[in-house]
Amino acid sequence: MQISVFYNHIVTACKQTGLPLPEVLGLVRGYGIQAVELDLDEVQPSPEAIKKLLEQAGMSVASMYAFCDFGNAPDVRPGLSFIDTAAYLGAGKVLVIPGFIGESADQELRERSLQHMAAALREMSEYAGCKGLIVTLEDFDDSRAPFSTSEELLWFLNEVPKLGITFDTGNFIYRGEDALEAFEKLKSRIVHVHCKDRSLEEHPGEVPKISTNGTRLFPSPVGSGCIPMQAILDRLETIGYKNMVAIEHFDAADQLAYMKQSAQWLQATFNPLQT
Repeated sequence: MQISVFYNHIVTACKQTGLPLPEVLGLVRGYGIQAVELDLDEVQPSPEAIKKLLEQAGMSVASMYAFCDFGNAPDVRPGLSFIDTAAYLGAGKVLVIPGFIGESADQELRERSLQHMAAALREMSEYAGCKGLIVTLEDFDDSRAPFSTSEELLWFLNEVPKLGITFDTGNFIYRGEDALEAFEKLKSRIVHVHCKDRSLEEHPGEVPKISTNGTRLFPSPVGSGCIPMQAILDRLETIGYKNMVAIEHFDAADQLAYMKQSAQWLQATFNPLQT
């Protein structure tokens, strides 16, 4: 088992602490975090510079993610270019957010948008496979995302046979779904994991995510919130999962401290899966 973290958290930690990026990267690497999760927008100015920076820090790219709009703009070429960039940076997986559908959309528009998304994901999955990458979809925490529940994800998995699942531990609660029940439905296709915990306690300086039932969900170091992280890790062990687990806590008031605490908890808890 290896641990990654969102590159966004590292950049945010630089802003919060005033420390230079190479120094924060060194601290994060010292916490036992070996890789990053990269937003395509973060690397667009210069993939070469990002690659060099990470190599100097002794870190790799676990996965890249990108926001697309295939429902309205079904041209898949930007998605294929995204895969090229991910391959150049050495990522083994890409996470695609294929688009959103407004709540006012009628059934015809919704069906057409879903088919466009599925078609793009199929072509991207074929292309990625030729380059040794896996295209994934996650349970995205937005009511406009037609892939925010396990049942919605299962529809895409049926439509796109080569699609993998990035299992985000903390996003099912957004739609009021039990994460463990969702795990059982999706476990055969899980290839990547975002370890996101949530706190129900208000944290000064942090903005909550408001779930569809009005629950205020604050960031949390992994293992310190309301998500059944231990039970999820136990189930990952049961299915023999030994891939990357990614620390995620966007909007944390102290990213550096959260990253350290999350890494320590994962190392202590997930040791049975060490390879």
